[in-house]
Amino acid sequence: MKTIGKFFICALICAGFGLQYLQAQPISLVEKKEVYDKEHIPKKDPIPYPFVREADVMWEKTIWRMLNLREKLNHPLYFPTVPIGDRRSVAQLLLDVLEDPLPGYQVFAYKFDLFGGYEFEQPMSLEEIYENLKVEYIWGPVYDSVLQMEVMDTTNVEIDLTDITRLMVKEKWYFDKRYSTFKPRIIGIAPMRVYPRTIQDATTGEDVPTGEIVRTPLFWIYYPEIRYYLSHHEAFNPGNDAQSISFDDLFNQRRFSSYIYKESNVYDNREIDKYAKFMDAMFESERIKNTLQVWEHDLWEY
Repeated sequence: MKTIGKFFICALICAGFGLQYLQAQPISLVEKKEVYDKEHIPKKDPIPYPFVREADVMWEKTIWRMLNLREKLNHPLYFPTVPIGDRRSVAQLLLDVLEDPLPGYQVFAYKFDLFGGYEFEQPMSLEEIYENLKVEYIWGPVYDSVLQMEVMDTTNVEIDLTDITRLMVKEKWYFDKRYSTFKPRIIGIAPMRVYPRTIQDATTGEDVPTGEIVRTPLFWIYYPEIRYYLSHHEAFNPGNDAQSISFDDLFNQRRFSSYIYKESNVYDNREIDKYAKFMDAMFESERIKNTLQVWEHDLWEY
């Protein structure tokens, strides 16, 4: 009995030391695996574009499209409005990449030219993007590893992306006689903020809507620069969670709904709504779309 009692006392002492040791150790939080590890999309690189010679391009047309992210087909680009795990919207992904790009995969934002100039000429800073978003950002000391000192920079940003309900896409349609193919290639994308204009009431100080809708293009992104990130983030598949595709696949496979709002033209590349209004603008957009289809159809003999 004495031997059993001594053994029991020793076991309690060891258990006490073991409990203190476990309490002293930090808890290691690891990513929880639900059923299997998703490795296809996170490790997927963008499919390289085929080489195209200038001499092989017999015909080319530049088209600008507008995507309404509130349409059902475009919901994978708009939702989630708040990141859920690895899931995020295209607008959130673009801002995350601009804030913290990976080494060797630098991405630049470019200012939107209201006069119809070339989209990828004037670089844009994060502070200018935040001003267009009307967000609150806090400045504070941040350690710069290059300068090896603390500098004042943005430390916290609160962004509401629910107003970004449009996405502009610039693309080129061309016919390659070497491969006998007529296809588009996306050149750039640009998110657009759509919100009601408000004025401040002089008596109450509250914002009162005026009934006018403001459409503010935020910035342009050169699409080949962002392809690496788009190919490593999956777009939600409403029909099957196990058959996800990347955002790059979504764009290149044309899995979106859009309408044409501008084509390259001699009149300073003017937009359709500059010379056609309401229903006439919709008919003009359909006419341009039909012109592309007819041109491709007339290439072949039956």
